[in-house]
Amino acid sequence: MNIAPHRYRLCATSSLVEGRHLKFSIRFEGRDEECLLIRFGGKAYAYVNRCVHMPRALDCEQDLVFDSSGRYLRCSMHGIVYSPDTGTSVSTMCEGQQLRAVAVFEEGGAVGIADFRVSAVRLPAG
Repeated sequence: MNIAPHRYRLCATSSLVEGRHLKFSIRFEGRDEECLLIRFGGKAYAYVNRCVHMPRALDCEQDLVFDSSGRYLRCSMHGIVYSPDTGTSVSTMCEGQQLRAVAVFEEGGAVGIADFRVSAVRLPAG
């Protein structure tokens, strides 16, 4: 039996700007996690906000997740960089390791997540 995942609308398509991120909380595989929703190359992606090098949020020291070139995601603590479209580390130290991806949908003017591992979503206040 194939059961469809819950779908959680996060924002309007127009509010997810290229090279920017939106943070929200999810219940992922039974644990509370912070998640990042980003737009890169015109497409939306979502990842659990945790560096593979150390269990820290990518934006733990700065409120940025893209590097200054806008081509990579970057952990503000140790500078580990990731390809935004795959979540794969391209840094020598953690090369090939991946951020935990969360399934995204974009349709009807909305962006959201639809992932079997997610059982709840909480958007930030405001």
